Amino acid sequence: MQRLLLIRHAKAAAFGREPGDHGRPLSAKGQAHAHRLGDILRRENWVPDLAIVSSAQRTLDSWQAMAMETCPAIVEEKLYLASPKTLDEVFHQQGKDGQTLALIGHNPGIAILAHQLLDEGFDHDGPSARLLNGQFKTGWAAAFDIREQGPRLAALFDSREI
Repeated sequence: MQRLLLIRHAKAAAFGREPGDHGRPLSAKGQAHAHRLGDILRRENWVPDLAIVSSAQRTLDSWQAMAMETCPAIVEEKLYLASPKTLDEVFHQQGKDGQTLALIGHNPGIAILAHQLLDEGFDHDGPSARLLNGQFKTGWAAAFDIREQGPRLAALFDSREI
């Protein structure tokens, strides 16, 4: 079985501080949320074995603030505003049995892929599935068990909860 973490970057700074969308860093609140998400993933035993991170500054900042020192990361340009199909392809290219792979990216691709996995799977964690239904907020991580018989949402981690 593989495990997949779909992570949406934490809260980005407002437009205008950096040129364009790609260079926007995290806000101060986003930095704190990303750090908290790293703490949550460690506490819940969902530390990834490999992270594939969008090249956008806010995703790089999110990954750095999560402080997953034991996990190697690959910066992947094609994850910037990637479609769910591209995200799924990256998962299947990089994911290995028995490993936890994290994809750190953007909406709408991250949200659409999470909802597709919900539709394809069964036996989801009920409260997590209800919360994820129709949304995927900044600083969230959806944790899926990728089983032969279909994906299962095991947990939804919200870095904004205290």
